[in-house]
Amino acid sequence: MGCLLIQISSMLMMFLLLINIDSSLGRPSTKLSGNEVQEICSTTQNPSFCVQTLNSDPRTAAADLKGLAGISIDMAKASAKETATLISSLVENSSDPKLKGRYQTCAENYDDSIDSLDDCTKSVSSGDYNSLNFQASAAMDGPVTCLDSFDGPPKDPSQLPSKSEDLEHLCSIILAISKRLIG
Repeated sequence: MGCLLIQISSMLMMFLLLINIDSSLGRPSTKLSGNEVQEICSTTQNPSFCVQTLNSDPRTAAADLKGLAGISIDMAKASAKETATLISSLVENSSDPKLKGRYQTCAENYDDSIDSLDDCTKSVSSGDYNSLNFQASAAMDGPVTCLDSFDGPPKDPSQLPSKSEDLEHLCSIILAISKRLIG
């Protein structure tokens, strides 16, 4: 009887421990505090943008670190897709051959970024945080390369430069979170 009680007690404790652990992380799954969001954001390219952006999503308040990665990826995908639509319009409507060529290059860069962000989602789902880090870095290359193509005249009169900076900052958030997830 005593041995059975010990076995049941041990199984119950193990069950309770497993309930409290996020199996994909292998560590407790706990909601992040505002201070932890601040700490993560302090390691990004633009900490104030990071805090404002993450806090603008109501899911952040209840998110753990893995959830915050998903939120950040969702935001980056939405930004990349919106900017890709803008770029398509700019390619179609540009009368300046130099600008049109640069916009076409940016369209390719953004297609690659969107593919990399899709891979980020897969990396989070599989718990492969090294891959998440690599894919977030690859996603960041799109807007950076796009912006670099406008170093010389003519100047881009559109919203593309600011939208590219936004995506770069969003990818920086994913990178900071991936580093935390890697440990």
